[in-house]
Amino acid sequence: MAKIQVMSDLLANKIAAGEVVERPASVVKELLENSLDAGATEILIELQQAGLEMIRVADNGSGIDSSDVPLAFERHATSKILDDKDLFRIQTLGFRGEALPSIAAVSRLQIKTRTSTEQAGTCLHVEAGRITDSTVSAAKQGTEISVQDLFFNTPARLKYLKSMQTELGHVVDFVEKMALARPEVAFRLYHNDRLLLQTPGDGVILHAAAAVYGRELVKQMASVAWENYDYRITGLAGFPELNRANRNHCTFFVNGRYIKSYLLFQAVVNAYHTLLPINRYPVCILHIQLDPSLVDVNVHPTKLEVRFSEEKDLSISVQQAIRSALEQHSLVPKAVAKQIASERQPQTQQTPLPQTSLPQTQPEQPAFGSKQRMRQPSLKFDYPARVNGGSSDPKAAREAAIHLYQTTHTDQQTAKNQIHGENQSTVEPSAPFSAEATAAAKHLPDGTDESVMEEAAEAKEAPAIRFRPIAQALGMYVIAESVEGLYIIDQHAAHEKVLYEKFRNRLREKQIHPLPLLVPLTLELSSSESEKLVSQMSILSELCIEVEQFGRGSFLIRSVPDIWDGLDTQRLTAELIDELLMEQVKDPRALIEDKIIMKACKSAIKANRWLSMQEMNALCEQLAKLENPYTCPHGRPIIIHMSTYDLEKQFKRVM
Repeated sequence: MAKIQVMSDLLANKIAAGEVVERPASVVKELLENSLDAGATEILIELQQAGLEMIRVADNGSGIDSSDVPLAFERHATSKILDDKDLFRIQTLGFRGEALPSIAAVSRLQIKTRTSTEQAGTCLHVEAGRITDSTVSAAKQGTEISVQDLFFNTPARLKYLKSMQTELGHVVDFVEKMALARPEVAFRLYHNDRLLLQTPGDGVILHAAAAVYGRELVKQMASVAWENYDYRITGLAGFPELNRANRNHCTFFVNGRYIKSYLLFQAVVNAYHTLLPINRYPVCILHIQLDPSLVDVNVHPTKLEVRFSEEKDLSISVQQAIRSALEQHSLVPKAVAKQIASERQPQTQQTPLPQTSLPQTQPEQPAFGSKQRMRQPSLKFDYPARVNGGSSDPKAAREAAIHLYQTTHTDQQTAKNQIHGENQSTVEPSAPFSAEATAAAKHLPDGTDESVMEEAAEAKEAPAIRFRPIAQALGMYVIAESVEGLYIIDQHAAHEKVLYEKFRNRLREKQIHPLPLLVPLTLELSSSESEKLVSQMSILSELCIEVEQFGRGSFLIRSVPDIWDGLDTQRLTAELIDELLMEQVKDPRALIEDKIIMKACKSAIKANRWLSMQEMNALCEQLAKLENPYTCPHGRPIIIHMSTYDLEKQFKRVM
């Protein structure tokens, strides 16, 4: 007797439903995707008891022709693809023809729909996969689907559902993702007749994000707009101070489809490299538009995972998009609590200044939703000469500013010596910042650190004044001022960032050199590891690590990069080779990135290191030259800003 039999349609639909319909959120997902594929601009979602009792999705899309409505509940019936060639250029969210028959197989379903060319609509009832009634009905253009008693005929599935709040959370999370994916569509979500989410549907991602996350969070995000020949990347990227303890706040959309991608997440993390503290993750919303032939969406049952044909290029593009967005803003955090947004900052009386262009102390904040982004103060400041008859010539104003700056500090140093007496100058100077001090130090004033001053000495022309250091506090912080208020600078983090950029530039420009070891390091590996290491010798040589094979499974490390001088070379070399053996390395420089950070940290000045005024000037000058002077290599803030208005408000000079 034959043992192999063809399944009945009812049994096959139930099995398919187990893959497609896992929980109420799965039903909402499939129905929303159908509404969006139908071109809807308004979508209403209503739930009762987290969707277990009732789910209703209504849209104003194109609707379904009356003759096609029964066919829509047949397995693998779809209007979105016609032949196998269409699989390589999928432009719709759904395409398999499984959603409606799978949902109808485990529920009691009613559909009302009408197209623009029909005078009356069609109403169809389906129970447990079987059509029970079909009538002509009055209906608006579009489609309305009601799903009741979900899993009524598969009670085992009900046992595996979570609590009502958990299931509702999954639904809300997905609807929020779709609202961010399609800001041009107005979404409304109700649960037990209570409004949970409403978006304007005006096509502005900023407004959609504000409806989902709130206005205050969106104000801490930068707009992303970047494109090249293959990709167009738009969206929002959070400033570094907006970070989270988990990875769930990076949201990606590819051609309007919400996806989960470790590749894209890693690209975002790399874009925030040195901007975030350890174990903190960014917040971003990225839309990636690309040719459908460059992405395969038919690789996962729920279509949440995709494959890209050019992963490396896409990763680089995402990093460039986020970096370019963040570079347009100053990333200095505020030192005081945020004021109420509706407060207007009064104008205070100030001494008349020359006709030199100055940044406003407190620029007027643009209204929420405008294209203009409220910027934090820039780090580059030009001090005008506060004298009568000032010239409008920028060069003259700059020379006057430098003169005022130098004169002020001369007076401050003289006053300091007078206060502390003659014995103050006999205090032994502090030790140099790092071991990299050279003979040039003898040309500097006593107590001046060469490692801080060397870049300033290389410049032939004095740069524009950016900060004016005025004091040091607690042996750890440099206090600087500008026309926009006070800046508190962490001296260790600032010097660490300066050294890190210096070491990284040397690595990028291949200016590192081998440092011979007096006693070679011995490395013992298994046979398989030995073969892999031999094949990677060229990468180690490029990093100035000389490895010599010394018998079966034994290797000698004869030299290491000179930027490792002063560190535990044996441990660092062992860690680097372990990383090399564990994964395929595409960029050898990435292998020693964290070692460079360690070197910069250990070489930078420490707490309780008192600096001279010239050292503070040089440190601030070098810091202002960096592309990112806001965070140290570990992601901690370097600078905190307290605006003039904040100070005046704290002292009740303005109300």
